[in-house]
Amino acid sequence: MSTEIRNQIILELQGEFTTDQLKIIDLAVAKAMRGYRVKKEETLPAPMVYELPMDIREFLARKEMKGCSSGTIKQYRDLLSDFALWVKKDLRQVKDLDILAYLDYRAKLGASNRTLDGKRLILSSFYTTMHETGKMAHNPSRTVDPVKYKARLREPLNDIELEKVRAACQTLREKALFETLYATGGRVSEIVGINYGEIDKQSRSVIITGKGDRERCIFLNAKAMLAIENYIKSRNDDSPALFVSSRAPYKRLGKESIERELRAIGERSGIGRAVFPHLLRHTFATDMLEHGASLNEVSELLGHKKLDTTKIYAKISMNTLAISYKKHHAA
Repeated sequence: MSTEIRNQIILELQGEFTTDQLKIIDLAVAKAMRGYRVKKEETLPAPMVYELPMDIREFLARKEMKGCSSGTIKQYRDLLSDFALWVKKDLRQVKDLDILAYLDYRAKLGASNRTLDGKRLILSSFYTTMHETGKMAHNPSRTVDPVKYKARLREPLNDIELEKVRAACQTLREKALFETLYATGGRVSEIVGINYGEIDKQSRSVIITGKGDRERCIFLNAKAMLAIENYIKSRNDDSPALFVSSRAPYKRLGKESIERELRAIGERSGIGRAVFPHLLRHTFATDMLEHGASLNEVSELLGHKKLDTTKIYAKISMNTLAISYKKHHAA
C-alpha cells in the first residue's frame, strides 16, 4: 500500500519537478513512511434518511391549520410514519387488509385495545382526508371496525390518599408541582408552558393555552400560591418558566420530567397505585363536582369542548348521589 501511495504522489507532481527532484521526493516519502502500516479507507454509503411521504406532510399541514396542538401533531406524525415504514408500499395503494394487518402487528407487540383504537382513529382521519381531497377513489379505513375495549372508570384520589401524596412531597419544587396540578386541574402540557410572571397574584389566576390553541383561565388556591412563592424564592436562576430543572442551565421542566417526578412522589406515598398528572386533574374535577360546582363550570375549567368529556373525567361519588337523592326525593 505504501508503494501505491508513493507512486500516486509522484504522478501528481510530474510536470512540476524534474526527474531528479522527483527521485529525491520519492526517497523522502519512503523514509517518512517507514514503520507505518497504511490501510485504504473504505467509503461507507451515507446512511439513508427517512423522508416523510408528501401525502403525510400535507395531511399534517392541514391539521396544523385546523389548530391541532403540537402534541397532537406529533402523535399523528409518529403513527403515520411508523405505518408508512411498516406497510412498505405507496400509501395510496393501501387496502383495509393492510390497516387490519398493521393493527394486528401492533397488538402482538403488546398494544392494548384502547391504544389500537387510537391508532385506528389516526389512520381513519388520514385516509378520510385522502379520500375527501380526491387523492384516493376509496377510503380503506371505512371498512375497518372500531377496536372494542372496556372503558375504565377512573378512580380519583380519596382524601386520605391525597394527603399521603401531599406529605410525600420532599422538595419545594415537588410541593409546588403537586399543589399547582391539583389546584388548577390543568393538563401537564398546559402547566409546563406557564411563566411565573404571567400569574395574577391578586386573583391567583393565569391564562394558559390549551388544546387547539384555545386560551382559558385557571385558578390557584392559597396552598398552591404559597407553595409556588416558596419555590420561586428558593431559586437562583433568571428563567421566566414557572418550573425549571434543579441544575444549570435551569431549563423549563418538560412533560416527561413532571410525570417522572410525580411518579416518584406516588411511590414514596405508599398509596399502592401510580400517581400521574392526569390523576390529579381527574381528582380536581371530581372534588369540584362533589362540592357543588356544575358540570358546565367544571367543563369550562378543564377546557373541554363537550360536556360528555367532562362526564368521563369526573366521577360523582355514590355518597354525593345518595345525599342528593335524600334531599330532593319526596318521602
